[in-house]
This record gives sequence, C-alpha cells and structure tokens, in this order.
Amino acid sequence: MFDINEVMISGTINNISDTNNQYIKFGLTTIKYDNGKVYSSLNINRNLYEIYKDFFVKGNKVYIKGYLNSYSLNNKIQSFITVVDIADNYDDILKGRKAPHLRCDPDGVLVWNGKRTERIPPTQEELYEINELLSEFK
Repeated sequence: MFDINEVMISGTINNISDTNNQYIKFGLTTIKYDNGKVYSSLNINRNLYEIYKDFFVKGNKVYIKGYLNSYSLNNKIQSFITVVDIADNYDDILKGRKAPHLRCDPDGVLVWNGKRTERIPPTQEELYEINELLSEFK
C-alpha cells in the first residue's frame, strides 16, 4: 500500500507570477482553524492555466486539488502545492466537472476548455463537398 499525496484547499488568490515556461506560480490566502491567515504557494502547469485563466484574478475565491511537492534550498525544505485542478465551486473539485469550461477572451471569442473557437472559412474543396452532400435536399 502507498500513501496518497493529494491536497484539497480553497482560498483567495493574492498573487500571480509567470516564473518559467512550464508553470505559473500563484499565492493563495486561506484561513486556518484559529481564524488566522495562511499564505500558500502553488504552481499550475501552463496548459491548465490557459484553460482556467479567468479564475486567476487577485481576490477570486477558488477551490484547488493538487499534490505536495518540495525541494531543498540552503538546507531548508521549501514546500509548495502543484495544482491538478481548479474551480470556482467546491462540487466541481469534489465530484468532477459535468460540462466543459467556457469563457470569452477579451476580444469576444468564445474559449472552450482553453481552445479559442474562431471560425475558419472552408476551403473551396470543402465547400464543393458540402454543396454536393446537400444537393439532394435542395
């Protein structure tokens, strides 16, 4: 049997920084058992960040699923959480999403799970094929 290193945490985003090509680092303010504040450092993979980047606004409340990571620096252990899922409601984290994540980019284009849904005009070949398929219904 092995130990599972899964963490579920919620809090308010307090800082976001683009640290390298692979991860985005962000801070989360949470409340501990005695109502004191706890400041956590988290890393999210750039691909996952691109899907959910509308959640990454200072002051936003988020729910996170991740795992603990650490490294040693100057003989001190530095701990952080690597994010594997993020949501703006608890049920999406606990029970899983029932729908894709939709948002709009600043230019108004709909984004579906991180991919822009821009219209690509059909080629002449595709137009011919479509017209041929629809010809019997005209």
